[in-house]
Amino acid sequence: MTLNLFARLGFALLMAVPVFAHAETDELPPLPERNAMRPPAAERNPGQAQAPVVEKPVLPGDAATVPWTEGEVAKAKADCTKILVGLALEYEALPPIKEGMCGAPAPILVKSIGGDPKVVIDPPATVTCALASALSVWLGKTVQSEARGLVGAPVVKLHNATSYACRNRYGSAEAPLSEHALANALDISEFVFQSGERVTVLLSWPRVVTVPPLPLPNPTRVAAEITGSTPPVTHARPRTVSAIDVANTTVTDARTNPFVLPTAAARAAPPVPPAEATEPDAQTVSERNRDFVMKLHADACNIFGTVLGPEANDAHEDHFHLDMKARRRSAFCE
Repeated sequence: MTLNLFARLGFALLMAVPVFAHAETDELPPLPERNAMRPPAAERNPGQAQAPVVEKPVLPGDAATVPWTEGEVAKAKADCTKILVGLALEYEALPPIKEGMCGAPAPILVKSIGGDPKVVIDPPATVTCALASALSVWLGKTVQSEARGLVGAPVVKLHNATSYACRNRYGSAEAPLSEHALANALDISEFVFQSGERVTVLLSWPRVVTVPPLPLPNPTRVAAEITGSTPPVTHARPRTVSAIDVANTTVTDARTNPFVLPTAAARAAPPVPPAEATEPDAQTVSERNRDFVMKLHADACNIFGTVLGPEANDAHEDHFHLDMKARRRSAFCE
């Protein structure tokens, strides 16, 4: 009996030893070593396409900013002085602008252009000197001439929708850099005349009118034309007029409706004099405004590098985009 008890105790001690040993060494076993003879997964499956690495687009203002050199600024200012010689321009020279990929070495803040009359830029536009010079030519050559000829008054104010703005085209991260980001573009949405009239691009530019579809042909008539037969004619039922209806007829009805018998009052009334003929205006205001903005757009294509209007896309439905982007042959005009 004693030997049996000792045997049971010894067996219990032997079974407990691994548990205590595991509790004392609470560590994970090491990973097996990599098989040097086994190639990586990309080499094992050369035909399997790997997921492309998509880089997040960098906005122009988020890119690293490299300041203009002193030589770049000095040359730009010297060129600007030459460009603006002799121009009636109210402006303020601005310090160099540099924001990532955006900016200009010698921008100016244009407040007004011309002098007889002065055309106010509202609000003032931050542009390059080359763009300011082109605007002066366009205003003097086309805008004021068409304004006096069509409207009868010169333009005294332009509404600046956008000038300098550090962004890509249409504000898209994937699009190329906008000329606005280089202070090389101006958006104009409204022209104000000395008479107080206002002409906007949005309301004056002609819109494409959708023509409703033609009605479907009458199948009975088409079949008759093919076979040469005569389609059946449905006669309208004659309308009967009672004596009460005739008695209640007004004088005007009796004179304009040949099927109404005139009453005694109608026969005794004096004749109605014919309405005075009025000559229609040679050109309505809407037609005049349409011709004005379309002429400005067409002539701008001979001065600027890029001219975009409502026919370019929906983003330009309410303004003209004018910039001095260099072109190889001719201006990009839409």
